[in-house]
Amino acid sequence: MSRLPGAGDRVVIWGYGRHGGGRAAARFCATRGARVTILEAKPAQDFAEAGLETRLHGWAWHVGNGSHPALQEADLVVPSPAIPPRAWPASHPSIVSPEALFLLAHRGPRVAVTGTKGKSTTARILGCLLGWRVAGNSYEPLLDLLERHGPEVPLVCELSSFQAHYLAPVLDGAAGPAFAGAVFTSLAVDHLDWHPDLAHYHQAKLRVATWAGALAVAPELNPRLDGRDLLPLIPYVEGVFADGLARRTDLDLLGEHNARNAVLAITLARHLGTPDADIAPRLRQVKPLPHRLEPVALGGGVGYINDSIATTPESCMAALAAVAGPLAVILGGSDKGASYQALARAVVQRGAFPVLFGSTAPRLAKDFADLGVEAPTAATFPEAVALARAALARATPAGGGSVLLSPACASFDRFRGFEDRGDQFRALARATSSNGGVANPGK
Repeated sequence: MSRLPGAGDRVVIWGYGRHGGGRAAARFCATRGARVTILEAKPAQDFAEAGLETRLHGWAWHVGNGSHPALQEADLVVPSPAIPPRAWPASHPSIVSPEALFLLAHRGPRVAVTGTKGKSTTARILGCLLGWRVAGNSYEPLLDLLERHGPEVPLVCELSSFQAHYLAPVLDGAAGPAFAGAVFTSLAVDHLDWHPDLAHYHQAKLRVATWAGALAVAPELNPRLDGRDLLPLIPYVEGVFADGLARRTDLDLLGEHNARNAVLAITLARHLGTPDADIAPRLRQVKPLPHRLEPVALGGGVGYINDSIATTPESCMAALAAVAGPLAVILGGSDKGASYQALARAVVQRGAFPVLFGSTAPRLAKDFADLGVEAPTAATFPEAVALARAALARATPAGGGSVLLSPACASFDRFRGFEDRGDQFRALARATSSNGGVANPGK
């Protein structure tokens, strides 16, 4: 189905979600006269005020999965991107994702940003450079922004592989690019708990290139996008962008990987018309996003850095390189099918002290043991922070160094999401800092 829902259409929102994508889709469909039903794994009361809204609108709420009869009775199913392909029944009605609904309704200029790591920050940089709003994936839902600002609003759209997978039925074969341009930050191993295999994951990402005009692409991805309209990247040498266009110091973000992300963003922004004179002042507007190499506390000479968004080994390795001085790093969480051997080597070569926590701790412990390193495992999250702080205290008795939460894993084994994990770390870090560097590992 490649049309918007209309009056009388029976629409099932499969996956109301905690980030608001299903909620935004329900509102969008209801305002067009559709009869909305919610299908979720949990009851409405688990969603607090968001669940209450469904009762106020009179939307039916069913608890179930892909076998629920509501799917077969629907004219249209709007699935959350979190629903993996394996969850679908063998036959089902037409589907269109929340992001596809947005693209069918949006008429303004837009660009896409995707990649295994770096896409959220790169989208923020690009939004500042273009003077456009940013939505999608880790930002607010695209449909919410469309509702507030109208169909002509210029947008930077951050797209995950899940979202790209569900966009394919609408955009494959479309008569022209859906995006004026796109940025590809990286392509590695991720989300093998959702995609059936690595090829499927990479295909979902690379498909975005077929929907875009000009592309700003990390150099290592050039062979994967051969034949596409790849923009020549601006030079970045010794902390200077494009022979004086801007300096590294204009970008207040930790890590040289963020300088490389800025190269991609500047390249596409210039192509789309951002004046050279505006680049440096607009870069200075970019602020760190929460949970992305975010300094959250300082006490006793020890800094605490929240990088909870680091859910892949590659993003954690970038964080290791971004933080100077003595370092203890908290690793582990739920498994997405990645290998941690290269990460363990990077931690050891960096001279950082690993502290393990979560479902992947046994695998990580074995990888460190193979390198001759005994990495302690914490039973609770407060204990992990305490062990990391203690490791630094032993190594630097005079004080100094950083405790870094950069787990290299997803969060759903112990937390509601990476934001919840980062928020808890921030609270523990501030409590530890104000308590003379002592955390209570028993909580």
